[in-house]
Parts: sequence; structure tokens; C-alpha cells
Amino acid sequence: MHWTNIWRASCLLATVIASAFATARADDPIRVSGYFCGAKSDQVAFLQREAAGDSEEIAANTVNKVVGKQSCAFFLPAHAIAANDQTVISGGVVYKVQSFIFLPEKVERWTGTYFGSMQSAKTYSEL
Repeated sequence: MHWTNIWRASCLLATVIASAFATARADDPIRVSGYFCGAKSDQVAFLQREAAGDSEEIAANTVNKVVGKQSCAFFLPAHAIAANDQTVISGGVVYKVQSFIFLPEKVERWTGTYFGSMQSAKTYSEL
């Protein structure tokens, strides 16, 4: 009886260790939603409009008018594979953009966020 409990405990421990070290593959799809744009430059322009105070819908419409096509739009939850992460600094504002490959169409779309200004309103002597 004693060895049976030890065997069960060792099997349980092996299962816990195996699951703890199991990692998701990079090409596993995840569910994403929100505003996505067709090109990285369009996504940065979208985020610049948001940082300037526009709502997501107005920012998307503004970018779409400038590029002359439907590039930025709201996506309902869909399966996609994370493809690319980049940090862009433009006009002193830091943007983190990420691309996803949407399934089953295998179309790349970009999303992102902005973090704030790298520029200070204070002069060097005021800091």
C-alpha cells in the first residue's frame, strides 16, 4: 500500500512538472479584437490621432480618408497568430505596434497602443 501511494505521488509530480514547463507554441492562434489597420504606417497614424484626443472611430475614419481606402476598422473577436512586435517613436511619443495574421484568410493586420511623450514641457534647469 505504501509503494502505491509513492507511485501515485510520483506520477502526479511528473504531470505537474510537465504541465508547468509546457509552453504555448509561437504559432498557436489567440483570440483578438479591437481596431486593426492594414499597414504599420496606418496603425501609427491611427495611434497618433488617438494620442491627439480623437476617439477610436474618428481616428480610424480620418486615417481611412487620408489613405483613400478602408485600412483601419474594428475587428470582432477572431483567431489570429501574433507575428511581429515593434516599438516606434514618432514626434516624441512612444508607440508599441504588433501585427497579427488573421485566420483562415492569412491576412496581416496591425494594432497597437501609445505610451506617452518622451518630451518634457520643463526645461533642463526646471528638472
